Amino acid sequence: MKKNYLLLLMMTVAFSSAFGQLGGTTWKLAPEAKSLGVGPGEGNTDWWAIDDANVATRACLYDDEYKFNADGSFENVLGDQTWGEPWQKVDPEACSAPIAPHDGSAIATWDFDADAMEVTITGKGAYLGLAKVHNTGELASPDDAVASITYPVSMSADGKKMTIDMNYGGDGWWHFVLAKQEEPVEVKLGGTTWKLAPEAKSLGVGPGEGNTDWWAIDDANVATRACLYDDEYKFNADGSFENVLGDQTWGEPWQKVDPEACSAPIAPHDGSAIATWDFDADAMEVTITGKGAYLGLAKVHNTGELASPDDAVASITYPVSMSADGEKMTIDMNYGGEGWWHFVFAKQEDNSSVRTLDRNLFKVYPNPAKNEITLSSNENLSKVTIYDVTGKVMFSTSDVNLNSTVNVSAFSRGIYMVEVLTDNKTSVKRLILE
Repeated sequence: MKKNYLLLLMMTVAFSSAFGQLGGTTWKLAPEAKSLGVGPGEGNTDWWAIDDANVATRACLYDDEYKFNADGSFENVLGDQTWGEPWQKVDPEACSAPIAPHDGSAIATWDFDADAMEVTITGKGAYLGLAKVHNTGELASPDDAVASITYPVSMSADGKKMTIDMNYGGDGWWHFVLAKQEEPVEVKLGGTTWKLAPEAKSLGVGPGEGNTDWWAIDDANVATRACLYDDEYKFNADGSFENVLGDQTWGEPWQKVDPEACSAPIAPHDGSAIATWDFDADAMEVTITGKGAYLGLAKVHNTGELASPDDAVASITYPVSMSADGEKMTIDMNYGGEGWWHFVFAKQEDNSSVRTLDRNLFKVYPNPAKNEITLSSNENLSKVTIYDVTGKVMFSTSDVNLNSTVNVSAFSRGIYMVEVLTDNKTSVKRLILE
């Protein structure tokens, strides 16, 4: 009896400690089967349980965030869409714009009772898991939203999953599994080189974010495609970007390599592009600008897959996430409709020494521009060259100084690259002409 009591005490302390760290954390529904369900008893989902297909269908629900802020405030962060149901006048149920008061607008707080192992969310319209579920039933209308909801909770041993089994009246129990979200990792791309990680599932495609059900590379194909896995993607410190492909990369039928096989790189996806990179930390997106420049697979862009090398696009934006140690970078990219490509890259040796200066070597303004730009630098410039996204030289001069003006009124609207040289240094910036 004493032993059992001590064990219970230790578990209580452990759970209490875990929930003592609830402040400052963000959670989402775990993207897995049975993370959402309902049944006639605690932990029972016999009446209905979500499956993998419905997790994908309800991606607008599974990206909703439940934020337990360190100051005791609570937020539902829903974005543009969440899952709407008939009680909200979304019939049939589907992804829809969030509906007040369950739209994230609630001024809410959270409180954890360690003795009862309960989290209470206070604020009309604030909730965990599903908006309709409260302690005595399910809402029939958004107007019936309650002021406060108490959720019985348990935590996994590693503190990364939180389970809620909640009686909502009579025999009915809802079951939710929430996954803790990791703190955003600072992304430092300047001066780094990446390759596809030489491992199974580092390359794949499927019907949802992170899903590779349609096709995923295995270990044997990693070896077969060694000519792809040795390709380098270089984010230079000056803002320029390079595809370093060597003598061979992987060729596919859309490039007239049929059957697909290792082959000589095919223009414009052959590393010849004059390209730049830019990282948006808020959106966690990296944009590669330069016709023929790419990450992972040359054919994949934001709205589809190329049918011919001639169809290469001027710019591609990739959503990125980084491992906690900064050694792996993952891209899950929708290329139109339900199709998603999945790439995992491994960081290579730092190549910051390749370029001696970062993008602060010079300034170009205004940017965007219309008729004229000014190039400003603290160093003596030896040459200025402007390229279009195909790599064509649009302007070049060695008649430059610390502050030089260039007339661009004859240029078409679009994106260009400005390359500046000093005696022994170089830097590239992207220029937008309106």
